[in-house]
Amino acid sequence: MNMWEQKLRDIFQMEKKNSGERTTEEMNVRFAELNMRDFFKHVVFPAYDDLKKEIEKYGRIVEVNVDDTGMNSASLTVYVPSDKNPDEQVEEFYFEIRGRAYQRAGFAFPAHADEEQPRIRKVEILLRNGTVDEYDIENLTREDIIECFVAEYSKWINY
Repeated sequence: MNMWEQKLRDIFQMEKKNSGERTTEEMNVRFAELNMRDFFKHVVFPAYDDLKKEIEKYGRIVEVNVDDTGMNSASLTVYVPSDKNPDEQVEEFYFEIRGRAYQRAGFAFPAHADEEQPRIRKVEILLRNGTVDEYDIENLTREDIIECFVAEYSKWINY
């Protein structure tokens, strides 16, 4: 099944569940949620899996954590054996991708917002010391995530 077919199936299954009337705003929010979940499932998680496998080859322990819904946030933490106690692991690097959907700005007062507009779907890449960058999910690939991780990890290790 193609990704677009899966999205349509999800939309119609959800529509059956909620069978009541929904506003355009609710439909836009639901569509944004489905897109974000799809992005994490097909882009973020595979990138994290590739990184985890490769990093573990070098004696590090890698932990991937996902928020409860699996669509808003996922982090990858690299641990290294402690200098003081080799049986103890200490955090070496933290990398998180956090998704969010919001309405396009362009109005001064929320009461005048155009609810017909689809939501903008973006992800932030975060480290322990703050946000690295923000990306539109339509333009971010698995390879982009891996490259960003490697670049930030390199900076962190060589600091």
